[in-house]
Amino acid sequence: MKSLVPVRRRQSGVFVASLGLAVLISLGASACATEQSEAPEFRIPPPLIGDAEPLSAEEILEKTVTFMSGLDNVGFDALVTYEVVQENGQTLHFDRVQRMAAARPDRLFWVTVRDDATIDSVWFDRGTFTLLKRPQDVYGQVQVSPTIDGMADDLDYEYDIVVPFQDLLAGRAPELFLETPESSWYVGETWVMGVWTHHVALRNEEVDFELWIQKDGDPLPVRIAINWKHEKGGPSYVAHFRKWITSTTFDDAMFVFTPPSDARQIEILPAMPLEEEY
Repeated sequence: MKSLVPVRRRQSGVFVASLGLAVLISLGASACATEQSEAPEFRIPPPLIGDAEPLSAEEILEKTVTFMSGLDNVGFDALVTYEVVQENGQTLHFDRVQRMAAARPDRLFWVTVRDDATIDSVWFDRGTFTLLKRPQDVYGQVQVSPTIDGMADDLDYEYDIVVPFQDLLAGRAPELFLETPESSWYVGETWVMGVWTHHVALRNEEVDFELWIQKDGDPLPVRIAINWKHEKGGPSYVAHFRKWITSTTFDDAMFVFTPPSDARQIEILPAMPLEEEY
C-alpha cells in the first residue's frame, strides 16, 4: 500500500520560505469558492442505528472507491498532524492545514499552511506546475506530465516534491484501498467530527492504515491515519477532512497562475539522488 503523505522529505531541489496563517484564508477561500472552516460544533451523538446485516471492510471500501472514482471535481479542507519520535526519545507533533481542489484529470490547486507559518500555493494546469513560496515571495515553474497522476509521479521522482493526498485526487483509490492491502478488517461504527463513521483498518508490510468513512450520505473519508512501521522515529500521520466539495464545477481561473507583483521567479532544481547503501 502506498502512503498518502510522507512525514519528512529531504529538501534538495525545493526552495524554502515562510509566511503567516492569514494567507490561507485569502488564497484558499477565494480559490476554492468556499468559506474558511469554522471550529466543529459540539454535538451529542444521536442514537446509533445499526445496519440490517454486518458490514465487511471490503464492502465499505468498495463503496467509497466507486463513489470517489466517479467524481470529476473534488475539493476539501484537511487538518493534518504528524507525530515523530526524536533521537532523544521524545515525541513531537507538527501540524499543517491543506486546502485542495482538483478538476480531473488534469488540473489541481492547493494551499498548505504549516505550523512554522510557511505557506505553499500550487497551481497545476495540464502540464504546467507552479509553486509559490511565502513570505520569500518566490515562485518556480516546471513542465511535467499533463495529468494529475503523471504530474505527481514526475514531481516525486525528479524534484522530491510530494503532492498531498495524491492517491485520492489522482484516482488511485482502487490501488490504495482494494489492491495492495495484505489485510483489512472492520473495526466498528465511530463518532468522528460530528458524524457517525465506519472505522476500517488496513495493513501491509510497510504501513498500518486506518480510514473513517461517513456512514450516512456520500461515503467520503472523515479521518485517515497512517503509521510507517519501519521508518526511523516511527512516524505517524492523522488527517481530518472537512468541507468536501463534490458537485461544484470550479472556475478555470483557479488553476491558472498569475505572478504576484512582489514575487520573483527562480528555478526549481531537480532533487539530488539518494546515496546508495551497500
